[in-house]
Amino acid sequence: MGRVALIGENSIKYIEKLLDIWNGGDCAVLLDWRIPFETAVKMMREADVARCYVERRLLEKISTDNNIIDGDIELIGYENGFAAAQELPEKLYSAFIPDYGRSEAVVLYSSGTTGKAKGIVLSHFALQTNADAILAYMQPKPDDCIYIAKTLSHSSTLTGELLVALKSRTRLVAGPAVVPPRIIFDNIKKYRVSVICLNPALLSICALEQLKKQHDVSSLRTIYVSGSVLNDKIYTLAHEVFDGTEIYNVYGLSEAGPRVTAQRADCCKSNSVGKPVNGVELVLADECGTPVPRGERGIIHVKTPSIYSGYISGTEKFKPLYRNWLNTGDVGFIDENDELHVLDRIDDVIILDSHKIYPSEVQQQILTNTSVIECVVTAVEHKGNTFLGCLYTGHADQNEIVKNLRGVLMPYEIPRFFVQCEDIPKTANGKISAKKSAEVLKSAYEKEMCT
Repeated sequence: MGRVALIGENSIKYIEKLLDIWNGGDCAVLLDWRIPFETAVKMMREADVARCYVERRLLEKISTDNNIIDGDIELIGYENGFAAAQELPEKLYSAFIPDYGRSEAVVLYSSGTTGKAKGIVLSHFALQTNADAILAYMQPKPDDCIYIAKTLSHSSTLTGELLVALKSRTRLVAGPAVVPPRIIFDNIKKYRVSVICLNPALLSICALEQLKKQHDVSSLRTIYVSGSVLNDKIYTLAHEVFDGTEIYNVYGLSEAGPRVTAQRADCCKSNSVGKPVNGVELVLADECGTPVPRGERGIIHVKTPSIYSGYISGTEKFKPLYRNWLNTGDVGFIDENDELHVLDRIDDVIILDSHKIYPSEVQQQILTNTSVIECVVTAVEHKGNTFLGCLYTGHADQNEIVKNLRGVLMPYEIPRFFVQCEDIPKTANGKISAKKSAEVLKSAYEKEMCT
């Protein structure tokens, strides 16, 4: 068995190549086509990849005269076929062979939100078992159609959408990952899409588009949301504009296969991420590894049969605090309905003057101002001092924002410096970049100090 890389936009040919790799007994190293090719080469070498399938239009852009490739990796171009959404043909359902073996199935590279992106190894057993757990709560109907709007190189799309469709033989449409929202709506109407999975950023874009222009979404039955914390403002807006469509939050991480929890019809009483899926157990522990009572914040630990096999290099960033369970690095709490709420990454929690500040909770309060569209709260460092800053979009008055926060937040939780902007920096996956936002805030603060 070897490792074969695959780089390309969502397409039928991409899925065909993936199945060919698996049916050939190899492990697929899935790399996001949007990352710089130099970075992709480093990842491939780290994973001992000798062969790589690259969508031909991307291959043509790769320069071979700058020693990116020294001949140690064979690049094989393949045609995408179409730049538009494509429906999965019957032959690919027939080519899919469920494999519950323990051999390597994929190497997935994280988005890098927790540091350097690592190659996460998942076995066929992990993927298939997790897909079975997802199928148990999704329960696709015979006339359903799943639409893929996020890149297939990510675990949530691969397991929660592609494998679910292949295993249940549910009609599937693979759409490009980078298109205007109107194209997504056009495809929903054209293919009578009933199930779509979005991240919070994409949900926000689609909800605002639907608010401006009422697209035909009469076929849409369910929207699943995953990838990062969904703020209450977008949660409320999405329910309003997609009235009649079920909207469920789900939660997971690649190391867990990825799905850990999900909302369902009987488990959706708030903006939570639901309850554990089949076979998964949760414990929220403090820094000493002691389980915390319901309602108190703790670090989320997971026990799952879909646990990853390891990393291509390095070790886990967050050591287990509770037994030997997977430390997700996320902070959350369990509510009175036994539903999990995810607040922040451990890395994102800000310590100021010995006070712990959870940025997501501050952001939720800022977003109650109807004139704030989006915001990020982060620590800003300047000449050895650290203070809380807020970058936001919208037309809200800064003094009004602060006035609304007083009496709701502790004084140390209220940002000291606000900057209004056109767009908040995002990662390639559409997640807000706290690091880049902090740089914007710092630059703005230094300019203000000089005037």
